[in-house]
Amino acid sequence: MSHIIARLHSQSYLCLSMSIQKSSCSYFTFNITSRSYSRQRTSRQTLPADPRTNVRYPYVKGDPIHEDAIRDRKNNNSLSKLKDKDKETDYRKKESMKEHSDVMRTDSHFDSGLKYEKIMDGDIRLGRTILAAKSSQSKSTSDTILLEGQRLIKDALLLGAQAKSIYFCDPTILNDLPHHLLKDVGLYKILYRDMKIWSDATTPAGILGVFQKPKQGEAICSAETTLPITVIFDSLRDPGNAGTLIRTAAAVGCERIIATKGTVNLWDCKVLRSAMGGHFSVPIYTGLSWADIPNYLQVNTQVFLANTWQSSTLTSSFDKKLRSEDLDEELNKGESPDTESGSESDSELEEHVTTKDIIADKNATAFQKVPFSVCEYSDIFISSNTDKASSSKRHGTTSIVLVLGGETEGISKLAKKFAYNYYGQYVSVPMNISVNSLNTSIAGSIILYELRKKLLALESAKQIHRN
Repeated sequence: MSHIIARLHSQSYLCLSMSIQKSSCSYFTFNITSRSYSRQRTSRQTLPADPRTNVRYPYVKGDPIHEDAIRDRKNNNSLSKLKDKDKETDYRKKESMKEHSDVMRTDSHFDSGLKYEKIMDGDIRLGRTILAAKSSQSKSTSDTILLEGQRLIKDALLLGAQAKSIYFCDPTILNDLPHHLLKDVGLYKILYRDMKIWSDATTPAGILGVFQKPKQGEAICSAETTLPITVIFDSLRDPGNAGTLIRTAAAVGCERIIATKGTVNLWDCKVLRSAMGGHFSVPIYTGLSWADIPNYLQVNTQVFLANTWQSSTLTSSFDKKLRSEDLDEELNKGESPDTESGSESDSELEEHVTTKDIIADKNATAFQKVPFSVCEYSDIFISSNTDKASSSKRHGTTSIVLVLGGETEGISKLAKKFAYNYYGQYVSVPMNISVNSLNTSIAGSIILYELRKKLLALESAKQIHRN
């Protein structure tokens, strides 16, 4: 009898456990189905149920379905917390940026006592100022230029250039600048990563300055000795060569620099960096046509065309069959009739070419291969001018014009036509046969210093003669 009762108990236990397993499996099947259905409908509306808190069905540790449900719930909870934290961080950052843009944060440099403003990350004033300075450098009507580097900014301040604002990363960089010239200048401390964004250099120097641009033909700092030398850039396109020649012309003491149309913008950042403050020591005229250049020169002017090639290469390009009568006829044609109403505005760029310029270039075709006399730079002869009305005001000698073209293009036909009208000649620098040509800035610097040497010697001889 007891054996029968025990068997009945075991059968009932088995049925009960099977029913529990069935109900458990149906429960989790329902949960899995409902979870996938809710994910398809919305991504974050409901989280999977935690089987450990379910009072109706027991939690079986180690069950893969239970463990997956617990793991999914944990991941969803941590993801939602991270998203909420990111939202809070973004909100605080926006509030901080708004606060910094409304309220000026100032500090003082402990060594110099200069007060400066800290521009925080995200402040739009930095970008606006630098963009305005950079974009204005490509226009002739701009009134600001951008200088980069401690030495360049220091030289510009000492020469008398007017600074509007200076941006730096480390306040100690202000120690080497003249403090008495920075009292009315806006000083701003910025982050180094912002400096890397706005700097044109591969490795930023850590300081940028926005300065007032000198007017056309204005020299902020007058040179101690000014020689009657005018340097003309004939479609010189390399910014490094242009900046180096401006620096050399300022060191020599040239009277002026003229840039024709087609020349690189002489107020570009790269040209300013190469010139190292030379822009403020010599008058600069930009965007002039060859028809306007004689208005800036004296009647009795010696014109020299700088030759960067081998002398044999130069002379082989001459057309010796050209007759002077034909060239004089082309010269007397003059400029083409003005097809535009009025003169060109001052806002035109150096590279802007009008219909008048195109016709003038066409009329100068005959002068492309015109033969000129060629001499070495050491054999240059400077004539002594006895006509007081046309002589230079400072030295009583004939004024000199040195025309410099690009290393690849050379001297243009318009420049040759201009030189033919003034009985000009080529000046070459001797070089070995293995070297085809010299850099324009190097050849121009050699010739300029030779002209300086001869002009000073001529002036010294005149003073001895007077005594």
